[in-house]
Amino acid sequence: MPDVLVQDALAALDSAITGLLPSAVPAGMNRAVRIEPSRIRPLGLGGYVGNHVDPDAGRFGRRVHARVSIAVTGGNDTAARNYVVGLGTELLCLSRSERLARGVQRLDRLPAEDPRTLAFEVDFEFISTPSTGEDVITDLVLDIEPDG
Repeated sequence: MPDVLVQDALAALDSAITGLLPSAVPAGMNRAVRIEPSRIRPLGLGGYVGNHVDPDAGRFGRRVHARVSIAVTGGNDTAARNYVVGLGTELLCLSRSERLARGVQRLDRLPAEDPRTLAFEVDFEFISTPSTGEDVITDLVLDIEPDG
């Protein structure tokens, strides 16, 4: 059975990378983001990272180590290469706080064989936000009689 939290983490990583990219793509060009996870592990204690206040429920997280590729298609080669260089520069110039706000802990550029492709090694941290409460146990009544 697939881990729903892992699926949510991968979708959030895709959304985070897309959100860090400038929204404008030059006319006649397209870009595609590809996520290739290499390691996914739980955060905190078995994935549990704490309680959410409203709604009252547990928060769980995953850490994703992945290779992210951004491929540019269309347009002439010179314009596409210039766009790829601009994208790479823009992503690497982001402040630490901008990256952390989206969960990106580390972003390292990797060499790419194709001049129309950017590649990054990414460490991403995903912490779920519950939508409904789970009725967290606050009192435990044991009704145990003492020996004696």
